Amino acid sequence: MHDTLSNRLRLGAAGIAVAALAAGLGGAAQAQTLVTWDDYTDVGQNAVIEQLNKNFEAAHPGVTINRTARTFDDLSMTLKLTVAAGNGPQVTKVNQGAADQGTMVKQKLLLPIDDYVKQYGWDKRFGEGVLVRMQWSDSGQFGEGHYYGVSGLGEMVGLFYNQKVLSDAGISTPPKTFEELLADADALHAKGVPAFAIGTAKQHIALHMLTGMEQAHIDASNRKALDDVIYGRGGTFKTQAALDAATTMQKWAKEGYFIDGYSGIAGNDAVQLFVAGQGAFLLDGTWYFGDMQANPDIHFMPVPAPAGVSKPLTVGGVDLSWSITSNAKDKATQDLAAQYMDYMVSPEAANVWAAAGFFPSSTPTDDSAVKSPLLKEGLAMWKTITENNALGHYADWASPTMLKTYDDNMPHLLAGDMTPQAFVDALDADYQAYMKSVGK
Repeated sequence: MHDTLSNRLRLGAAGIAVAALAAGLGGAAQAQTLVTWDDYTDVGQNAVIEQLNKNFEAAHPGVTINRTARTFDDLSMTLKLTVAAGNGPQVTKVNQGAADQGTMVKQKLLLPIDDYVKQYGWDKRFGEGVLVRMQWSDSGQFGEGHYYGVSGLGEMVGLFYNQKVLSDAGISTPPKTFEELLADADALHAKGVPAFAIGTAKQHIALHMLTGMEQAHIDASNRKALDDVIYGRGGTFKTQAALDAATTMQKWAKEGYFIDGYSGIAGNDAVQLFVAGQGAFLLDGTWYFGDMQANPDIHFMPVPAPAGVSKPLTVGGVDLSWSITSNAKDKATQDLAAQYMDYMVSPEAANVWAAAGFFPSSTPTDDSAVKSPLLKEGLAMWKTITENNALGHYADWASPTMLKTYDDNMPHLLAGDMTPQAFVDALDADYQAYMKSVGK
């Protein structure tokens, strides 16, 4: 996951029977404090994790969860140094990819969890396409080897659209193809309606927008090249799909297809403007479902694919993984940590997340918990993507510095003082330097 985002929902009555939970988790554990860090700092997410922690403690008499919540950026900045000093969490959320999880694995700050994956059947619950995003080999190869985490929330980048804004502009249905998306954007612009809500001052809507369009041009049957790049096997960022996406975004930025003042607006604020009716489309992720529910005219769908692509990739995966750190010194602590993680990714926990409007990685067992129309649309989309092996990637996972490279160069691309080719070249230069540094 990239941004810790505002989801203003109350947990409501979506509790889980503690007695049933205790039976499912195998009863009480010895008196112990489990130190956990997570990135659930938003109001809605914080309410869910607090409830889940209470459920776990009730099912494990004598166990106390000592929780610290940190923003995504703060977690990334402090986690490695804190654990390396022997302080901080025994169980933590950690961002997958080379920058955080890969570095911590290399420094032996995370413990492999292969035995727990088998014990709790996480490989059967989630499948290879999800868990591979949390694998690292002893030689530092991403996407293979030992497991180092498991995640409780799913994530997809898709196309939010406001049907009322479209209808008012004479567009009766959302675009079915990428060509239709381009045509709709032109039609909206001609009527003086901002086609896209976007904010680039903070968060990463521009990154998700660009890579969402780029990966929608890749059919699942041709995904190997992208997989190789992301998992550090080699390749290039200089693809036609990347160049076309950068060219399209630069055109839209130059010609006024974005909401006014987008370069001075944070991503979270752009979402609120979209919810209020500014812009017909917004390309970003399922973590915004909570915010979007405030407007019943807003719906969610895959980024439309161009003609000829039948099973397009969708940027996404899972939220930051739950991982066991080197601070879990003994087997009893490691076992308790694994029990905690198993509950956090369980179908029972999924019911609580779903009732609050969030997108769980496990399938909820209580259909009545899925009240949000957006969540229903997202779960149906997740099912199709999983069946098609069409879950794409966060491109910045490809190197430890790739997110910064995107962030540094995106404003220049959108301002028009950097060509799309130079933008793509900058991404590839970062990647090739990383490949060279690891002997690839």
